[in-house]
Amino acid sequence: MTNKIYFDESGNTGQDLLNKDQRVFVLASVNYNQEQQLKIKEFFNIDGELHFKNLKNSGAGRRKIEAFLNSEWISEECIILYYANKEFATCGQVVNLLVETVFHHKGYDLYIHGRHIAYTNWLFYFGNFYWNKSLFKKFLQSFVAMIRSKEQGDIDNFYVLADELYDQIKEKNILKPIRESKKHIDEIMAIIDKYSIDVTFSTFLVLCDKWSKQLNSKIDVRFDKSKQLEHYNQYVEKTLELSSIDSKVEIGYDNRKMTFPHQINSVKLVDSVDEFGVQCADLIASAVAFAYNNEEGRYQRFSKQIKDSKLFKLSNAQCIWPTDDVSPEALGMTEGEGINPLDFLAINFPQAFK
Repeated sequence: MTNKIYFDESGNTGQDLLNKDQRVFVLASVNYNQEQQLKIKEFFNIDGELHFKNLKNSGAGRRKIEAFLNSEWISEECIILYYANKEFATCGQVVNLLVETVFHHKGYDLYIHGRHIAYTNWLFYFGNFYWNKSLFKKFLQSFVAMIRSKEQGDIDNFYVLADELYDQIKEKNILKPIRESKKHIDEIMAIIDKYSIDVTFSTFLVLCDKWSKQLNSKIDVRFDKSKQLEHYNQYVEKTLELSSIDSKVEIGYDNRKMTFPHQINSVKLVDSVDEFGVQCADLIASAVAFAYNNEEGRYQRFSKQIKDSKLFKLSNAQCIWPTDDVSPEALGMTEGEGINPLDFLAINFPQAFK
């Protein structure tokens, strides 16, 4: 198998994580070699680019998609997906940026034993099922607005809504650190840029790590043109320079570890018209996002067919998704062994983040 990995995304609304029409983000990566790509191209037998959005508009196109999603080409050897519930991801960003900062100043590691995952689930579930849901939505929307603008008016509005929600609920300990983060907000805002809460880059790095471990080699990345990757290109270039370092280290805890330096040979942002592998990744990412974003309405039956396909049975898919079991055992994080990734990178490789 080739070590060239093709990426594309669907449902990407940048830092607009609460977009009501695109509730799920999907990043697909595929490892199809040239022979496989040729056979897939022959299977679809269409002129021009292979696009999910075009195929879905006809019965024949939808049948082709369904057949492909149940074919031999849908396997763990060829595909790794990352999908994210964007409202849940927003809760995760509240925890990562605000709650983690508060606990860090108290000398408490929020990431050990998956505590950050548990906290994110508490926030999501209480907000959606126990608290004033309308007010909780406004609270999350104000967080996104605050991060996107960094303006004082939006900062003040967020903490006003946090106080209002806090006054209404019994589970005050969940919101207490969020309110406390106000005294650290200048520190938090100083490190935020326009893509800080966008999930594209973080999910991309996870998939690169999964592929390099699966193939036991460094990989070459081909990604459809992405504003987010263009933005983080300096980080990518710096870490590629570090990739020549002989010693590798696993950072993170328990089963959530990533090799550093990243095992990437090259990253090229390409036009999908020139890379059929990227078109395949687009088809797969779009199918997953479509299935989640069209569970009702005229495409409800097609959405169910996608969810019943082999694509949704891949055992290696990664996700940012709510769960009702956040015990360390369920998360695979019982040992608490490893290295805090933020501390490691800040101490050992500051040149990668200047």
